[in-house]
This record gives sequence, C-alpha cells and structure tokens, in this order.
Amino acid sequence: MKLSCTGLASLLLFAAQSSQQVVGHGYLVQPLAKFISVNIDKTQYSSTIDSNKLFPDGTFNTDPTVNVASFVENLKKSSYKSVKAMIEDNQVLVADDATASCGFSDPAQTSYGALNDTIYWGRNDDLTLDEGFVHMGPCETWCDGNQAQQDMNCQVTYTPASGKGAAPVPIDSSVCKNAKRLTFYWVAMHGATWQVYINCVNINGGTGGAKSGSTSTSTSSTTTTTTKTPAPTTRTPTPTTASPTATSNGQETTSGATTPTATTATPASTPATEDSNIAGEASSTTNKCSRRIRG
Repeated sequence: MKLSCTGLASLLLFAAQSSQQVVGHGYLVQPLAKFISVNIDKTQYSSTIDSNKLFPDGTFNTDPTVNVASFVENLKKSSYKSVKAMIEDNQVLVADDATASCGFSDPAQTSYGALNDTIYWGRNDDLTLDEGFVHMGPCETWCDGNQAQQDMNCQVTYTPASGKGAAPVPIDSSVCKNAKRLTFYWVAMHGATWQVYINCVNINGGTGGAKSGSTSTSTSSTTTTTTKTPAPTTRTPTPTTASPTATSNGQETTSGATTPTATTATPASTPATEDSNIAGEASSTTNKCSRRIRG
C-alpha cells in the first residue's frame, strides 16, 4: 500500500511539473522587453480571440496545421490587411492590468538604440537556452506605423535547426530607422480560442509607456481608429536554419537611458490552467498517503 500511494503521488507531481513547463509561451528576448511587474509571468498571453466568432466558416479546433491554414484562407477573404489590425479589433484582455497596445509589457522601462536586422522570441534571456515559438500561428512586427515583418506560421519558419534556443526573426530594419517603438505580435492557434502575445519596446531613443486600451476582460478591446491602413508589401523570410550563437541579449541601449523599477506593482492575473489542479491533487494525495503510513 505504501508503494502504491507513493507511486501515485509521484505520478501526479510529474504530470504537474511537465504541464507547468508549457504554461509560459514566450516574450521578446532581443531587444529585451520589460514588464509591468517583476512578479508577473512574462511569458503569458495578454488577450484572446474567439476564432469561431471572428471567422464562423473556419475550422479552428483540429490539428494546428489545419487551424492555421483555415486562418490564412479566412484572413485573405476578410477586410483585414494585417494581423495587427485583426488583433486590435477582436482581442479580449485577460486581466485589468494588461493593455490592448502592449499586453503586459512596459515600454517605458526600455530605450534601445537602432535595431539589428534580426529580433529574437524565446523563453529565456539567454538566446541559446530553452526554445522559441511553442505553438503554430502568425507573427508580425511593426515599427510605429510601418510593418517590418509578417509570417503566417512562425513556429515552422523560425525555429532553429537544432530546435533549441530563441527563434531568430528577420525584419526589414530599414522601415524602423525613424521609428520610436517596436511592437511584436504573435497569435498561438493550437485551439479555437487563440492566445495573443504583444510585446513593445522603445527604440531609437524613444520613450513613453503603453497606450491604454480596454481594461475589460469580457468585452472586446477598444481601438483608437476605425480605418485600417494597408500594410506595406510583406517580406516573406525564408526558414531559418542556423541556431543563435549569442549567449546574452546584445541589443544596444541608448546612452543615458534609465530603467525605472516597479516596486509596488500588482502582479497581473494569470489565466487559469489545469496545472494548479494537478499540482493540488498531487499535494493532497501525498498528504493522504503520509497519514495512512503513520496510522
């Protein structure tokens, strides 16, 4: 009986730990995004989109490859000229302290110089560790009002050949020369409820925080414009085959830039997952087993 209880508890703990490893999905590693609180899970999504409500004729609850293909087909038939515009019109924020423009990121804490030709998306500040995009779906990069990159399945296109390390995302840095902010969008489409990730950083000496948007978790976010601006011609990068070689974040910061610290910020609400239930069940099982052994 002792072995049975111990084995069950170990199994549940293993399941909890394994699922917790995929809760976080990533953030902008280079240039490095900063967030509204040091206690926040900076890899979490900040909003969701109901795919079936947006595109009723689509197929979004099957294999991720099929989901993405259906999205691409429906986006082409829609009035949206960019992923950014689609997000702005349809996202629902998951927490009151997330913003429609920058998610949980806080660009006011950043002031970088000119951009490199490649940015990185990952789950660790060290570019060589962990992984990049963990789900299929589109991503898009904007420098102020100019589109610098777009791809419809970023996990497939940008995952390093080794499968390890942050995902290198080539951008058209020429459209960013006079911009003051870079905004990166990624939509994970492994289910019918799409997960939206938005990270912002200030560039070329730019300053300032995120624009406030809808703070409601039950209604669509408010957009500031009603006319969609056609995006520049999309540059389709070729799949990346080389693994990142940098060992740390190398984006240059502007001289004299200061990084404010948030010491009293309230942690953002993290979307509920099944992980806490599994972990709690494991803990409960362990306690029950311990009492049974002592008895």
